[in-house]
Amino acid sequence: MPFLCENCESRLTPMGAEACRVCGQSYGDGSVLNLAMATFRCSNCADRELAVDFAISAYRSSGEARELMHAYKYGKQIHLARLWGVLLQRVWEDERLREVPGWHLVPVPLHRKRLRERGFNQAAEIATEFRRHSPNGSHLVETACLVRTKATVRQAQLDRKERLRNLSDVFALRAKADSFEEGFGILIVDDVMTTATTVSECARILRDSGFEDQPIAAISVLRG
Repeated sequence: MPFLCENCESRLTPMGAEACRVCGQSYGDGSVLNLAMATFRCSNCADRELAVDFAISAYRSSGEARELMHAYKYGKQIHLARLWGVLLQRVWEDERLREVPGWHLVPVPLHRKRLRERGFNQAAEIATEFRRHSPNGSHLVETACLVRTKATVRQAQLDRKERLRNLSDVFALRAKADSFEEGFGILIVDDVMTTATTVSECARILRDSGFEDQPIAAISVLRG
């Protein structure tokens, strides 16, 4: 694996089989990604109406993985996007991604102020590397069709209830959004998911903008 020695790689914790089939929240420590056919809603999403059909994450946000993500986002080590693009390949183990002919990759947008501070959109860079490293035969189109219209407090600083309120009405469809290919689904890409609130709000904007009948899912490298 690029950038990681065997010892560091061994300290990454994959998401296990025991994960909610809707929001992707883990409730166990299995070693195979999202293959359990759980039919119930977990405590994270049972009382919510998520706009995504399902969400999948590759690894847990802990230890080595969390430190690397902080170095990537806040230390501006943009080269780590290549590592995340490889690690994110693990989501292909979920059979639902292969049931759709192709996907439009929609990165979660940054507000222009945050973009100036950071210098790059971490989700957009990951989406590019995910597409580059995906298996032959996977049809992926990068489609940056969303904008963030309001600056908000970082989700990581908030509790669950505050997260749900923080992202209300902060995303919008670009005035000249790219067209979506018929039959393709929409795959929202983020670096870290915790409650799946961010990706759900992105999906809600897309559904309200005329894409209500298309499959909309979400993927992230890490799950908080």
